[in-house]
Amino acid sequence: MSRKTVWILSVILVAAAIYFFIGGVEKEMSRIEIVPDGDILRPIFSGELPDDIDGWQLDDAHDFFVEYRLERDRVRGQEMEMLNDMINNPQVGPEARTEAEKQLLNLVDLMEKELIIENMLIAQGYNDALLFTRKGVATVMIDAEKLDEDDFLRIAEIVSSVTGVSREQVQVIQHY
Repeated sequence: MSRKTVWILSVILVAAAIYFFIGGVEKEMSRIEIVPDGDILRPIFSGELPDDIDGWQLDDAHDFFVEYRLERDRVRGQEMEMLNDMINNPQVGPEARTEAEKQLLNLVDLMEKELIIENMLIAQGYNDALLFTRKGVATVMIDAEKLDEDDFLRIAEIVSSVTGVSREQVQVIQHY
């Protein structure tokens, strides 16, 4: 066999392995049942809800966090659908397909890190938390009445250990 043939077969083998890996990840993700913890199930509405949506009174302390998560999940769903469409489209070239697979894996990795950090911070006793990452900087928004210097250090250490971002690149914002 010539080098060119071996190289082409290697590329095809790697592409097939990635395709089956992504398919296996999707199959595993479909089997996972995500059950929210008790804090997420806390009612965010105060009083009885009238049929008119404009009459709903939301608990302001948790509105931002709930609405942000809903919007983030909606956007992520669209991103994942678009990437899966590219991966499964036979008209997409191998380079674009490989790039879409990489982006999908990075997105799943980011979602896992967000979930881990947010739940770790809630487990530490904070009311709620959101993680935003961008270009080597991680920002955490914490729902807490008061944060002292120890809280900032503890939060930065948790975020740094999960994301790999240095503690100096972790920003903590108090939102109450």
